[in-house]
Amino acid sequence: RILFFDPILSQNNDMSCATCHNPNLGFGDGMQQAIGANGTVLPRNTMTLWNVTYNTNFFWDGRAATLEEQAKGPFLNPLEMANPDRRAVVEKVRRAAYAGMFDKAYGKDALKEVDPAYERIAAALAAFERGPELQPFSSKYDAWLAGRAKLTKQELRGLKLYEDEKKGNCAACHTNQRGPKGEPPLFTDFTYDNLGVPRNPANPFYGQDKAHNPDGRRFVDRGLGAAVNKPAEDGKFKVPTLRNIARTAPYMHNGYFTTLRGAVAFYNDRDVRQRCPKDLPEAEANRRKCWPAPEVAANINTDELGRLGLGEREVDDIVAFLRTLDDGYKP
Repeated sequence: RILFFDPILSQNNDMSCATCHNPNLGFGDGMQQAIGANGTVLPRNTMTLWNVTYNTNFFWDGRAATLEEQAKGPFLNPLEMANPDRRAVVEKVRRAAYAGMFDKAYGKDALKEVDPAYERIAAALAAFERGPELQPFSSKYDAWLAGRAKLTKQELRGLKLYEDEKKGNCAACHTNQRGPKGEPPLFTDFTYDNLGVPRNPANPFYGQDKAHNPDGRRFVDRGLGAAVNKPAEDGKFKVPTLRNIARTAPYMHNGYFTTLRGAVAFYNDRDVRQRCPKDLPEAEANRRKCWPAPEVAANINTDELGRLGLGEREVDDIVAFLRTLDDGYKP
């Protein structure tokens, strides 16, 4: 936990893990795109870390297989914490007031050798991220499942639509039932989908220095396709958990949707609205009653979204239900 909140672990000693994964913002950062230690902009929205211990792969494109591997990535990423190498990170921890805690946890001279020390730093971060602080399961929906709360009529209508395979069908990917051993619902099935999300015209990454984005405005985020080097997976991104969804705006891998209602509306009528003549932000697209072209036109999921036939009240009902997934509910 101390490591997670320590800003000295970035190149300029001014950015911690919690800078982008802020507990007050649903372990996100509230921005459309994450910003790194040197003011560099990442092409993607920060993923929440809620319930991350249950994930099977990590990052939007699934490129990390373990939580420890995920924890090691940002330290050396030039767009994130921008440290030059492992030694730089380990030396920062060696000089920290809490360095002795590593000897207590891992044995004498735990930080002496760079590579083992780096692995232990990642292991410590992963241990915190697997802990109870990141998996409280204390939402109104959890209380309702336990018989300790009542959902409003609107929330119940939203839940019915959420589960209805012929209407919202949200539960097809965002599972809302307990696991086989009674585990709380995780609201994700850990799969990957291309939802046909438009490019985000407000993404500063398009204007990033050529050293970080040589393609400029021609940049296309292939997602899983790039991670596994398979064009058949282009445009697919991880299905995120919907827990604490009202706290973790903006939405989608590139932060295109600034509102929860806008994201639900897109699921509903993506294939019904006319095509916008150019890339437009969500608010302008809604004003014109159009949706821009998808960033990646191949491999789009047309089976489970795009033409749901929901009315305006039904969209509002689903949004009302989604708001019951925020932790910290008090009757």
